[in-house]
Amino acid sequence: MLCPNCNAEVREGAAFCGSCGATLGAAAADATRPMPPSGPSPEEVAYQRQMAEYERQKAAYDQAQYAQQQAAYQQQAAYNAQYAQPPAPEKKSKAGCIIGIVALLVFLLIGCGVGGFFIYKAVKDKANQEGIVVPDLGFDTDGSADGDSGDFGGDSGLDSYATADEAVQAQLDASGVGDWVFDVVDYGDGYAKYWAGPPNSEYVDEMYVEQNADGTWSVIEVYSIGYDGFSDPGTSDGGDLAMQVVWDHLTAVSEDRGLDAQSYTVDPFRSDSASAQVSAGGLDYFDVYGYSEEPDGTFWVQTVQSWYGTEEGWEYWVVLTESGYYIADIRFME
Repeated sequence: MLCPNCNAEVREGAAFCGSCGATLGAAAADATRPMPPSGPSPEEVAYQRQMAEYERQKAAYDQAQYAQQQAAYQQQAAYNAQYAQPPAPEKKSKAGCIIGIVALLVFLLIGCGVGGFFIYKAVKDKANQEGIVVPDLGFDTDGSADGDSGDFGGDSGLDSYATADEAVQAQLDASGVGDWVFDVVDYGDGYAKYWAGPPNSEYVDEMYVEQNADGTWSVIEVYSIGYDGFSDPGTSDGGDLAMQVVWDHLTAVSEDRGLDAQSYTVDPFRSDSASAQVSAGGLDYFDVYGYSEEPDGTFWVQTVQSWYGTEEGWEYWVVLTESGYYIADIRFME
């Protein structure tokens, strides 16, 4: 047969011309058959149109929601600006009232003399409850002028001194026991606590000293170390004092004064966080009811405590230091 392209002789049934390479026979028919059209099917086109419409509607909905939110915010802001409450007037502090009253009383005392003492004392007591320092007007606790004869113990502690030690010594001198020895057993920012007693004997009095606004010191309170009934002043023995220390420690715990509670302790117990424990409403009651003395002169003080309705027994090991008796350890009583 002949090649329809170049008229060259080719064998019968050949698919291509050996001379020019043209496609022959069935191959040529296939080459001229139209190819199916390319691109997405009608179903795919319909789906794409549906998705485009969904995206358009969603964008329109989001834009409408944003506009509504903005309008609501602006409306709320306008309402707040129109009906906002004016700030409440500040309350006058109790301190300002008391200071004003004291200033008035100073003026009255200048004109009326000692007769105004009773009014002054009432105001001072109120000021002490509020934690406000009232200036000393020169009266003892019985109403007499400083240095005059009057109540036992002489000066009330309103006089001020350069140091806390000087204030304590002045208090002892005024009480007629100037030869007594004393030592600080607790101190902090603006306060100090002293124990005092006859030489070569037990401490029998405790003095609380505070620092005034001008940096001077005054004796605020004096009371017997045995004031809770463990012993009478002047007759305290080591066991009674040991019980007193434990009582003071547990009192501070029950009143949530953790640092005060810790001030009655020494190591190793002081290094334990339990030495600064607070009640936080858990300590229902406690009692200090006895002690046992060890051969080395230390004491185990027995207590009963009710925590959250459960009664427990605890013993406190109390030792004598250069500054007095302190709690050194604690153990559970089975």
